[in-house]
Amino acid sequence: MSTPSPSDVGRLVHLGIGNFARSHTLHSTDVAGGWSVVAFTGRSATMADALNAQGGRYGLIVRGPEQDEVSIVDVIDEVFPASDVDALVRLLADPFTAVVTLTITEKGYAAGSDPATSAPARIALGLKARREAGVTEPIALVSCDNLTGNGEVLGQAVLAELDEETKAWFPDHVDVISSMVDRITPSADDNASETVRAQTGLADSVPVVTEPFTEWVIEDRFRGRRPEWEKAGVQFTDDIGVHELRKLRLLNGAHTLMAYAGQVAGVTRVDEAIGHREVRALVEQLWAEARSTLPLPDHELDAYTSALEERFRNPRLADNLIRIAADGSVKLPVRALPVIAERGGPDKAPGEVAAVAAWTAWVTDRVRGGHEVQDPKAAEIATAAAIEDATERVTALLALIDVPAGDPLVAAVVAEEKRLPRP
Repeated sequence: MSTPSPSDVGRLVHLGIGNFARSHTLHSTDVAGGWSVVAFTGRSATMADALNAQGGRYGLIVRGPEQDEVSIVDVIDEVFPASDVDALVRLLADPFTAVVTLTITEKGYAAGSDPATSAPARIALGLKARREAGVTEPIALVSCDNLTGNGEVLGQAVLAELDEETKAWFPDHVDVISSMVDRITPSADDNASETVRAQTGLADSVPVVTEPFTEWVIEDRFRGRRPEWEKAGVQFTDDIGVHELRKLRLLNGAHTLMAYAGQVAGVTRVDEAIGHREVRALVEQLWAEARSTLPLPDHELDAYTSALEERFRNPRLADNLIRIAADGSVKLPVRALPVIAERGGPDKAPGEVAAVAAWTAWVTDRVRGGHEVQDPKAAEIATAAAIEDATERVTALLALIDVPAGDPLVAAVVAEEKRLPRP
């Protein structure tokens, strides 16, 4: 079979259309040009209603340190709620559909086998229909979530839901591709809609606010059609792993630490957290530890962390720590725990220990203050955080991220909680 040109047009189906997808993945697809996009929502159908009412168009506000740049992204044909499984199955069975991208968050890959709640299960149904329709052209599944080897994770999740015939058909007809994505996208502020209207004339109920920086690195192994993402500055590579680890451990790792340590210290935004002397010191310690695990030259890592600091300090982005704090029980096992293990234990990774301790301290403060913790294990966290004895409480909380009782990390976290900066 000959490989089609990337310039050949087709349809891209996107699962999980939130703010990040619209600032990053779909914006790049718009710049690439020529492709049709149909999207599905994540947890709520609200975004489908809002975007469909606007003909799929929305405003993208790129918020630099001094001014905004506003543009209209006009690439979406239609948005369906995630619950419309029939629509997704119909689209994946259509040979015009050549690429599926996903931003379903880390927890979306372990959502079980119910198509009503599981994106991998819905994809499996669509691939079965594609096989039964006799479609021969490969379809690419591209994960855009913050997971190391996200393509492999996606592939395993989908394969687990396939019937035997489709599983045998899968290798010759489906490419599962990893990618590394990076663009800080906070929640839009109250004035964002007016900013879009004033500069573009679009009455936009769901504008997107993001930063000037953007990066997307994708494995270069598509057998079928894909958008010309190169036009948007996307990099294709044969070695995605090092890019994933750099971003996961330096950007996402620092974000996780600041999200919890910053709030424990009494601040609410990323720019405030990186400007807090003690929180900043913890970030620098975490970076030093994470850097030692990355097979990249010092000058590249210096440039990357310098750029991160500049991004974090952008006062006009005003990214709220509470947004980043969601789903800690899913994030810490892939962001902090591997570095602790690779460094040789908690005593060799105090910065990463601080990230874990900040989480245990923060969820405890939230629960005891009567506030909700947004996490797939929220109920278990609430029970553990209510335990009075510090060691027992930390033991119960760390068990939720698969740290066994008696592990040296438990004692390290108990001690570190006492050292965290407070207001």
